[in-house]
Amino acid sequence: MAFYKMSTIWVCSTVLLIGWVFTQDQPHWPTSEIRHSCNWTCMLFTLQWPGSFCLNIDKKNICRIPENIQDWTIHGLWPLKDHYCCNCWPIFHSHLQELEPEISQLWPSLIKTRSNFIFWKDEWFKHGTCAGCVENMSSPFLYFKAVLKLRLLFSVDIFLEKAGIKPSCNASYKYDDLHGALKPLLGDNFVLQCVKDEKEREAWLQLKIDVSKNVTLGCPAAEKLESSRVTNTSSGHPCPRNTTIFYFPINHKHPQQPCT
Repeated sequence: MAFYKMSTIWVCSTVLLIGWVFTQDQPHWPTSEIRHSCNWTCMLFTLQWPGSFCLNIDKKNICRIPENIQDWTIHGLWPLKDHYCCNCWPIFHSHLQELEPEISQLWPSLIKTRSNFIFWKDEWFKHGTCAGCVENMSSPFLYFKAVLKLRLLFSVDIFLEKAGIKPSCNASYKYDDLHGALKPLLGDNFVLQCVKDEKEREAWLQLKIDVSKNVTLGCPAAEKLESSRVTNTSSGHPCPRNTTIFYFPINHKHPQQPCT
């Protein structure tokens, strides 16, 4: 009987010790590192126009436009009200190898000192980790795949060309012309963003499109105000309705001065 009791005590102690060891081995992330509330319901899918991109950079000599870039490129897909949700969720180059040819064409870095992968990595940590609480964006591969699908779905280049809107150093466009060209594709779920050049001309810089959590066009009405607020405080500004807007061509040799 004494031997039985001793054996029982030894087994119980061993179980408790093993449990304690496994508990200690579990990663104890600070609460500041994981914030997956997933309370957001709206995202901004942002496209940027390479022809005006360099006008929005203080150090214009670090700007570059690869020769293969001829159309609108992706800036990012950003859940509203949340960013940097999890810095413990790594992304490696191997995660994107299957998608890399397409991402490099549609989502390139336009900064000399920042490689494509570093750009993608920054976008993942700042925005992708927040989008990752949704099933169809729940990994780096799935997030970037979803963004690529949106870029192919929103073929803004084709709709602008159909409306006769082409890049030019001389011709400018009314706000209503630009908005009207994209309305058949995007409805009223987008904002045009501009930046001023050295001559104080308004140049079309970005296109911000409202996208819901299920990655479809549009946001709930309650999120429209928040979307507008973010658009006003990020790089660039809403294009004015009371003046003409330039849609500068892409200049690969002199991207910082597209119309020299």
